[in-house]
Amino acid sequence: MDDFANSGPKGAKALDPKNQRIFDLMARVRSTYFKTKNDDELLVKLRRIERGIQDGREPGHALIVMGESGAGKSTIVEKALKSLATLKDYDDGYGNEMRPILYVIAPPSCTMTDLAAEILERLGYESASIGRGASVYHKLQRSLKNYGVRLLVIDEFQHVLEAPKIKGPAYVTNTMKNMLQDKSWPVHLVLVGLPEIEAVVDRDPAEQMERRTDPLTLANLSFKEDGEYVEWIVNTLVEDRAGLRMSSDQPHEFVERLMHGARSRFGLIMHLITYAIEDALEAGHDEVSTENWIEAYARLAKSKGTDDNVFAEPAWRSIIRPVNRDGSLGPVAPIKSPKKGRK
Repeated sequence: MDDFANSGPKGAKALDPKNQRIFDLMARVRSTYFKTKNDDELLVKLRRIERGIQDGREPGHALIVMGESGAGKSTIVEKALKSLATLKDYDDGYGNEMRPILYVIAPPSCTMTDLAAEILERLGYESASIGRGASVYHKLQRSLKNYGVRLLVIDEFQHVLEAPKIKGPAYVTNTMKNMLQDKSWPVHLVLVGLPEIEAVVDRDPAEQMERRTDPLTLANLSFKEDGEYVEWIVNTLVEDRAGLRMSSDQPHEFVERLMHGARSRFGLIMHLITYAIEDALEAGHDEVSTENWIEAYARLAKSKGTDDNVFAEPAWRSIIRPVNRDGSLGPVAPIKSPKKGRK
């Protein structure tokens, strides 16, 4: 078993034995990574960027990774970035840590200035010394070069497009384009977010951004193609990682219910599985039962009843919840009754 016992805050009081056991087992569960059909395609596109960086003569290139809420975009991108061996952090020989890949999360409704300040903070600047206006961009440009940043990854990029733009929507696109074209230090970009972030390409009337951009839309899973794989993931996490068993009272059409409840989005599927395992461990059970799956779905949907729970309701196919922008499940969508014709 991996040793996670000392990973808490320094000086914090140790967990009691029961909670320490749950903590250790859940750390094992959450640290297990499962590839999907999106992994290989993403890595191919990142390798192209890696080769472009090594070339040095090429201008920057942008990869736009899009997916619906709960699709697991952040997880797959973070995993793939670790495979870029030529872009690992290194010491420049003078005691300075160089960071070829810089990963930032755009704050909600942030302007381009806010984003620049966020990037500088990730590089270690104190917020009071960052400044505002044009000076922040000059500082950012110098800092990216000083820290050797060649690949800038901006997650939740839709937040940048949502903010009110005094200078107009094309300003975001032009700023991104200038980073790619900077001859003194071209920076390659990976923009991660909801499907609407592709608009950053449409806002360039000169179509230069389109020539330097490679889009990738993450595909959701389907029961027909991926049902057996999802069942294997469940068994692997429950039995091999958590040391539990699958009970004999699993709901009828269990895997279909699981995928339907998670709207076939890989990230939400993983949340439901980990919630069910955690609920079983908290109850002191040695198996994951229907009761745990019902609780896991209620936790994800923030619901209390069972009549709108896909693991409890016989007519589970009629339970359709929207996925909120933050990846949580919304209330059940009302079923529209057919309009009555005139008599």
